[in-house]
Amino acid sequence: MSDHEMMPAIRDGNKDVFREVFHQCYTDLCQYAFTILKDMDEAEDVVQSMFIKIWEKRETLNVEHAIRTYLYKAVYNQCINLLDHRKIKLKHQEYGSYEARSLVQQPEVFPEELETHIKAAINELPEQCRRIFILSRYEEMRYAEIAQQLNISVNTIENQISKALRILRLKLKDHIV
Repeated sequence: MSDHEMMPAIRDGNKDVFREVFHQCYTDLCQYAFTILKDMDEAEDVVQSMFIKIWEKRETLNVEHAIRTYLYKAVYNQCINLLDHRKIKLKHQEYGSYEARSLVQQPEVFPEELETHIKAAINELPEQCRRIFILSRYEEMRYAEIAQQLNISVNTIENQISKALRILRLKLKDHIV
């Protein structure tokens, strides 16, 4: 069967023709993908994935050249996409590693000192703000429980917690790395 007859047969769902193309081209396409990716497992995955996509989209495929040319181009494109994905993944890993290193800095104060500074900063909060913050963070009450106990809205609780955190960040910025 010629190349010009194969694609219409595949487009019509002829599994035998598709299987024949697969068996004729699979090994060569894997070798080609391997030259790009330098990993035979990934190369095989790319080729298998490409054949699956072709079968799934067979009815809409428009192959103007020889089917082998189309297959090699499709494998090439998938390999390039995979390499691009690797680069992005590596950048994210490097960024995550950088972030982790920056978080593992030694504190400038000892834990006891830090606890003293935190307690002092909390005690300097406005009364209602301090009370709500302590109920939330130290007594581990939910916002709804605090709102019910103090007879105020959950929205007020949220606002007061935000205010407390903002004030504490400012007061403790010199003590926390």
